[in-house]
Amino acid sequence: MMRTYPYSHAANAVKERQVWAVLRAYRHSAQQIANDQWKSLFITGGMEKDGPICPADHIISKRYRQTCQYQVIAVLKSWLSNRKNDFRMLVTHSSLWKDQTEEGKRLCIQLLFINKHGLWFRDRVVMRKEAIPPEVMRLARNLFRRLMNKHNKPSFRHIGMALDAKVARVEAPKKAHSAQFPYWLTVSTLDSGKPIHIPLVENPYALGADGDDKAFVQINVRRGTAMDGRAGILDIARVKEAAPVFSLERPRPQIVETLGIDVGLRTLVATSMGELLGRNLIDRLCRLDAQISRLAAERQRQGLPVRSRRYDTLVNRLRTFLKNEIGRVLNGLFARVHPAKVVIESLDFRSPDLSRRLNRLVQNFGRTWFRKKLDMLSEQYGFLVEEVHAAYSSQTCKSCDYVAKNNRSSQSKFHCRFCGRKAHADPNGACVIRRRRSLAEYAPWRSKRQILQATVGCFLKRWSGRLSGLQVNSALRLVVEGNPYFADHRAALWPGNTTTD
Repeated sequence: MMRTYPYSHAANAVKERQVWAVLRAYRHSAQQIANDQWKSLFITGGMEKDGPICPADHIISKRYRQTCQYQVIAVLKSWLSNRKNDFRMLVTHSSLWKDQTEEGKRLCIQLLFINKHGLWFRDRVVMRKEAIPPEVMRLARNLFRRLMNKHNKPSFRHIGMALDAKVARVEAPKKAHSAQFPYWLTVSTLDSGKPIHIPLVENPYALGADGDDKAFVQINVRRGTAMDGRAGILDIARVKEAAPVFSLERPRPQIVETLGIDVGLRTLVATSMGELLGRNLIDRLCRLDAQISRLAAERQRQGLPVRSRRYDTLVNRLRTFLKNEIGRVLNGLFARVHPAKVVIESLDFRSPDLSRRLNRLVQNFGRTWFRKKLDMLSEQYGFLVEEVHAAYSSQTCKSCDYVAKNNRSSQSKFHCRFCGRKAHADPNGACVIRRRRSLAEYAPWRSKRQILQATVGCFLKRWSGRLSGLQVNSALRLVVEGNPYFADHRAALWPGNTTTD
């Protein structure tokens, strides 16, 4: 797995302007190449990684154009891969999937075959030595166009340069007067034969990380620093291939089959093994919320825009804190525990203790970064990630499956009104999430009502025999009869003699 590590640099203003000029031309070329690749997809049915590039449309060199084309193709293929997943979900969750006729099954298989191989815009597709009918191809194209219109295509207006050794390379200093910097980055410019040399400062964290350095460099302009066409602050990162996770020198981790994770802001991560990680996260967020809300209110009172340099600094501080805390907790967790599968709930980082403004910031950034970090770790440690619906997981007992609103009396206390079990609410929720794995009834696209019906049905399947034999004044029967979640099932359990009649 590849990792990027930022490096500080000591480039002067002239060199920064030269890199900025290359970056602007690179972004323009990336957009032109992307347009050509979309045309290729719609006309020929595929993208050409090594296809010809018209030099008249670009001012960067041929080496830069080839590097840029590889990067653009990778971004577009990633976007298309997500649309493939959406296409498959659209077909498998439609009424067509429930059609048990021979014709309906054949149509589903043909649509999934076209989607699997990315053949939506081909004129003719052969499956099992038989051509797929034109009306099926037309249906596949219409479905895919619908998904394309629903999601924005990748934009390359702010793309960073991912450069290989053809145009950028990191070298050790060759002269004695340059030895004060451990590395020098040589970058080709728009002027042929006139590269620039940028001194890099050592990154102790990258130096201590296990792995091999790759001949690959990322260059971008820091967000919000390039304004009115002026050059912004350059960010330079080197790429290193991470070392294998399993090593005889490290402590042996605990191997588990499935790990359930409950995510929140009071306790960032609670596991089905009973661990509580990242406690009191909400306290730091509340302090930042007070500062951001006070600043926003003051600027609105003065009739000024909310966005300012200080406002952006506070928001960046919030994002950095969330990023570091999520990374610290997840890195420590998976260094100790190696699961085969991780089951998480549909992530929701909102909290009633925070303002609407900070809830939006935390929800957008926290959810995105948590999932991104989990995907990185799944690639590093080789586990699968499955997402299930989170509805009613905090109200369900992991021992008896009884679901009730009053099961959770507070943020941390869980007391089952049916079996009497007491536990911490967050690990109990993580265990419930783990048990929902591989069950279609708890898929993320289900509604809350469907989740409640599945949860109640699971409880009744287990306990309906015992419940139907209980006396009218039995304590357990009174508990279930008084639960509004079971209102539709009282008549079936106790026909004609419920205590609520």
